[in-house]
Amino acid sequence: MIDNSNEQLRTEFNEWARSGKGESMERGHRPVGEQAIARMNVPKGGRVLDIGCGSGWATRLLAEYASAGRVTGIDISDEMCQLAREQSQSYVNVDFEVASAEKLPFADGEFTHAFSMESLYYYRDLPKALSEIHRAMKTGGLFCAVVDLYWESPATHQWVEDLKVPVQLLRIDEYRSLFESAGFVNFRDQRVIDPRPVPDDYTSGSFKSRADFVAYREAGSLMITGEVAK
Repeated sequence: MIDNSNEQLRTEFNEWARSGKGESMERGHRPVGEQAIARMNVPKGGRVLDIGCGSGWATRLLAEYASAGRVTGIDISDEMCQLAREQSQSYVNVDFEVASAEKLPFADGEFTHAFSMESLYYYRDLPKALSEIHRAMKTGGLFCAVVDLYWESPATHQWVEDLKVPVQLLRIDEYRSLFESAGFVNFRDQRVIDPRPVPDDYTSGSFKSRADFVAYREAGSLMITGEVAK
């Protein structure tokens, strides 16, 4: 069930699904997402939760690591989930559910790993979302989140006004505090760099100028990990 307070997000992301933005997000995020997922060391028998799965590209990638396990992708957008199902029919170890991290429809300790690519800052109640993720993970489990929009990456701040939904612009130390408050331990942050060159003829897109795009790439994506205490 989706809370009424999240209806704005659902409506906007459904529009993204209809306009093909799921595919463009994969193209934009995959080079960093692949690096982050590789660093998670998901075992073959892993039980993984992909939070804010969009078109399901990361779910499918995680499923290749957890080849003898299972990966569940959740998204607040029913149309994104349907798109993910359609594109994942050849994967026998994946499933998708319409859900919000603020109220996960899973039992305590159900997952060994959890992954979130560019979704954390959309949650209005981020402390609740992180606590729910922690609750649904097994002891010793690992949660990995990647965000591009954060305070120490100034070029991304322009997205706050450009996006049609509310977002949270947080500092790295604020994310660390939120992870700690949710119960995660051994939390770490690092920057992950997209190795692709910025086109010389870049004129518009996610950034107002090529200089902004270059600054964003140089700052890198913020990858935060936390573990569930044993």
